[in-house]
Amino acid sequence: MSTGFFGGSFDPVHFGHINLALQMVEIHNLDEVLFCPAFCSPFKKEHPPQATPRQRLEMLQLALKDIPRLRAISLEIDRGGVSYTVDTLRLLEREGLKLHLILSEDSAAHLDRWKEPDEILRIAPPLIGTRKNSHREDLPEKWKKGFTPTRSMEISSTEIRERLKKKVYCGHLVPGKVLDYIHANRLYS
Repeated sequence: MSTGFFGGSFDPVHFGHINLALQMVEIHNLDEVLFCPAFCSPFKKEHPPQATPRQRLEMLQLALKDIPRLRAISLEIDRGGVSYTVDTLRLLEREGLKLHLILSEDSAAHLDRWKEPDEILRIAPPLIGTRKNSHREDLPEKWKKGFTPTRSMEISSTEIRERLKKKVYCGHLVPGKVLDYIHANRLYS
């Protein structure tokens, strides 16, 4: 069984996240992609997510509910504290999963700053969604094996939060069930 691991803050989850995961499922014939929201990203300690960890998990569950082979897991939220991908990957490896780390091209550019990047590569060789004709010279050669040309959707959670504050339409960026949840819980306003 080949499993993709997609970590992040998902504050909120959006169609760009879902699009990347689905393309990796289809291109690499993955059995599933596990979306794992971080309790607290080591890179966002100064500016933590606006939604609580549980709210971000619930939004992911709503977004992925009807999408085959995509599901949310709560390992990092259940563990609490600063979330390190390598620790979560080790837990999943012990369960016997054959893992691949799902990354956007922009996230991959910072992989060398993550805790134990070589161990991450050993456990879960990355599958990196790249823009067509991408020539990223800033990434080590060993990471480029997983380069996968994808149709990218230029969407950011920051942009979505800003639009929501302004009460601007976001239905083209975020699944409807997630938007309903955001409005019902008065998030990002």
